[in-house]
Amino acid sequence: MATLKPLIFVALCGCSDLQGYGGAAPVLVTFDVTANGDLSTVRSPDDTSAPDLQIALVWGQQWLIEPLCILPPDPAPPDTAESVNALIAAGCRDPFGFVPARVAASTPITLGTPAPLDLFSIPASDLMVGDLTARVAYGSMILYDDKDHNGTLTLGRPNRPMDANRPPDTTPVDTSDLVYGASFISMTQPDQRVAFRQGAFVQSGFYPRAGCADPGSGFSVLGAGGFSAADAVAATLAGTLPTEDPTTCTNTLAAGTQFSLAVRPATGLNELRCTERATDSSIRYREPDGDAPDLTNRTSACVHSPSFGAQSDIIEFVISGRTEDSCVGLTHYVLKGCSESPTCGSPDWDHSLAPPPWWPC
Repeated sequence: MATLKPLIFVALCGCSDLQGYGGAAPVLVTFDVTANGDLSTVRSPDDTSAPDLQIALVWGQQWLIEPLCILPPDPAPPDTAESVNALIAAGCRDPFGFVPARVAASTPITLGTPAPLDLFSIPASDLMVGDLTARVAYGSMILYDDKDHNGTLTLGRPNRPMDANRPPDTTPVDTSDLVYGASFISMTQPDQRVAFRQGAFVQSGFYPRAGCADPGSGFSVLGAGGFSAADAVAATLAGTLPTEDPTTCTNTLAAGTQFSLAVRPATGLNELRCTERATDSSIRYREPDGDAPDLTNRTSACVHSPSFGAQSDIIEFVISGRTEDSCVGLTHYVLKGCSESPTCGSPDWDHSLAPPPWWPC
């Protein structure tokens, strides 16, 4: 089945990037960026600090959205479809959205005034998708208020319930930076993205642009009109990729290309300041031990384990992050299973015959 970036992903591979041999690093490419709009109309009335506006080029990552966020809700007693929908709204990011991986460069900007952004390095091999003969990286220009004044966009990470065995790359990270615009927000919206290609090009589910011309070798700037979520799901189930309208496709050299960003409310762009674990999707299955999870300011629901086929008989208790967290996320508790799956052959725990007293499903 052909892959769609948020649904099924190809493996990352590559080798380490070559380093310079000394001296000042040369500028590889300069992007021209302009941000337009009235920031006062989109800022929170409670935000009275002087804005520290910056533009960042942020490379995107592959990320596997979990089925609960894209399939019709399948509630389990005592919950209903409405409660599961509330959980999805509180804990799922846009299945087709741009997922930041790493900030490549950042520079101050004044609204209405063009700003040059210099890039001194190519994307690292772990940011490029494909093999050594054909791989590509995609990036978004992001306008943000550098609230912590550290000169870069601080990427947050979801704050899930504490786990003594938490892998290092899932440690919660809060961020105070606010995003006010971007050139690439979601594949369901028109986008303008930076591309870097090495070798040949193979169209894949990594932010696909089926119907558009291939990116050129090296740096380029691509544009597309976007596709609907319904078309994306239908195409994936059919084993294809959703296509772009060819008349909306653009493909230009990076040098001299103008990026023009419109100021938007930060509340709709919070996901652009949040990275994700790239290795195995966001799903973490947890053992429901004797201590109930802290549900303060969290949304929760009982659901049948999501399945593309018949209804599953596995029941999950799923909870969202806190309302005050920088980034959204979900955590799954199952009575029987492993951290990687509720259907593992040799479960690490089994409380199916004696659930803990707090178990609500």
